Amino acid sequence: MVSIVIKTLKKFREDSLENDHLSSLYKDEEDKDFTIKLFRKTLSRKELNLQTIESYTKNWDVDRVATMDILIMELALTELTEFPSVPVKVSLNEYIELAKYYSTQRSSVFINGVLDRITRDFKDQGKIVKTGRGLLEG
Repeated sequence: MVSIVIKTLKKFREDSLENDHLSSLYKDEEDKDFTIKLFRKTLSRKELNLQTIESYTKNWDVDRVATMDILIMELALTELTEFPSVPVKVSLNEYIELAKYYSTQRSSVFINGVLDRITRDFKDQGKIVKTGRGLLEG
């Protein structure tokens, strides 16, 4: 968590702190609403998400997986299953990029592998259903 704070603070210039830079975290109101919904749904699915992650990381001691990796995968699982208008590829790419920036050197590869297996199985089980134009994948 400390590394996240440090990386975020490095992006701020001293003079931008006076200009309420934190309010620009969202590009618009829709982005802010999405973020709040994602956060709340992720909290409500915490146990289910952790069980899923544990079942797909059997060769790993979950206590040894980076906390940031777990958090990123929890957010990804929620977005994949609870937001039918967001394409699977978009979700996966976003969370892999987050891992590259906020977690360890190898996290993006690890998270990509875990989420790829989960996504494949969840699609087969009907747990990921995407609706809307251009979201149906062959």
